[in-house]
Amino acid sequence: MRVLITGANRGIGLGLVRHCLKRKDRVFAACRTPNRAAELQTLCKDNPGQLSLHTLDVRDSDQIEALHRDISTQVDGLDVLINNAGIYYRGLSLGELTAERSLETLHVNAVAPMIITQSLMDLLIASKNGKVVNLSTGMSSITSSPVGAYDYRASKAALNMYTRVLAQDMRPFGVIAIVINPGWVKTDMGGQGATISAEESARGIMKVVDALRPQDSGKFFQWDGTEHVW
Repeated sequence: MRVLITGANRGIGLGLVRHCLKRKDRVFAACRTPNRAAELQTLCKDNPGQLSLHTLDVRDSDQIEALHRDISTQVDGLDVLINNAGIYYRGLSLGELTAERSLETLHVNAVAPMIITQSLMDLLIASKNGKVVNLSTGMSSITSSPVGAYDYRASKAALNMYTRVLAQDMRPFGVIAIVINPGWVKTDMGGQGATISAEESARGIMKVVDALRPQDSGKFFQWDGTEHVW
């Protein structure tokens, strides 16, 4: 498969890159500063022709357009787009919120994945079996009893709704769109008290991706393949 992963330089993104390389997928790894991503650079040297690195600040429309051009020169279709890049400002409770940080979080976590997806739609449609996988979180669930993390929760809930609408629009073109909770993962964001490794999460995510059927489009999954409550 031809797979694009954003936020690929660390955490879940890097875990996905490693796992997809083991599967012999053709991987496009995007992050803000790939020249400073030592692990990605090593993987690229060890997997020539299978992995390419791309500069992408998801807030930069010019870089999004450049990414599309770069991928288009190498392949004629994209099978899987994994929108993984995200931010989480900790400790922002009521009384600490600012419009600047709230809007930045919404931009990176919800708006940017949609703009990236929109830019790459021609390649996803050309695949004949394109899949958009947006990484969400259990913290986005409106049926839970949320406390704190206003910006992060709200931005991921917005991503969930964006994906539901996207799934309907892309159904006639055969493109599947889902959101998935990667689990509580041992990363810089998740912390070392988390319950699963990035490798376990990546393996589970790709197992879900492989099993997707048209009727799954618009669903919210757990990393283990079970459906998540909205």
